[in-house]
Amino acid sequence: MNRIAVLVFVASLAGQQPDAHLAAARRAETSGDFAAAELEYEKALAVHPDATTYQRLGLVCHLQNRFAEAIPAFRSSLKLQPNQWAARLFLGMDLYRTNQFASALTELNSADRLKPGDLEIRFWLGVTHLALKQYFPGLKILETLSREQPKNLQILRILAENYAAFSATLLNEVAEKYPDTPAGMLVHGQALEFEGADEAALEIYRMLNLKWPDRPGVREAIDRLKGRSSSRPRPSPEAAADASAFPL
Repeated sequence: MNRIAVLVFVASLAGQQPDAHLAAARRAETSGDFAAAELEYEKALAVHPDATTYQRLGLVCHLQNRFAEAIPAFRSSLKLQPNQWAARLFLGMDLYRTNQFASALTELNSADRLKPGDLEIRFWLGVTHLALKQYFPGLKILETLSREQPKNLQILRILAENYAAFSATLLNEVAEKYPDTPAGMLVHGQALEFEGADEAALEIYRMLNLKWPDRPGVREAIDRLKGRSSSRPRPSPEAAADASAFPL
């Protein structure tokens, strides 16, 4: 989705009046020499600070994956012209790339207010919420985007990864905060079972069944683990006798 944002961003900057440095910067940018374009934009800004030129400087830094250097350029541009949705978007993206997630969310929310419903802004809002472990808003945004773009594999991958993380977070929280409740004990048993500690899990399920015999799923879990235990191959008496000859 980053490539789309770059194209939209470049289009939004069309029409600036170039001087010698800006013309040289544009030529370098068009040829893909972003480092040379960066130098020319810096020279132009030394002569005349301008919001559009700061935007361009931020963009060529971004395209070189120099996200930390892009941040002050976008901030300088926004100081001169605060209502630029594209500059807010790219500032949010670069703050995200440098793990400044709370600041990124602030800028992305501002971009969303300036251009409501934009797909790129919504995508970065979603992933930033998830980076902050704000699973409900993040998953909601990306689920909506996935329905609108069902073939977008990037969104599907992010959703799959974060569904698992969200489930694990909820289970751990229940187990830690409410260990003596039916829900807490059930989560504990499920965690032990997942780790392969079937005997310990079976003991938890039995305790749970004694305290709350009508708890859904517990009887089935006990039967499942007992069936799994009975189906395991057991050593023959001869093999057991041979094994006992070896010291532990």
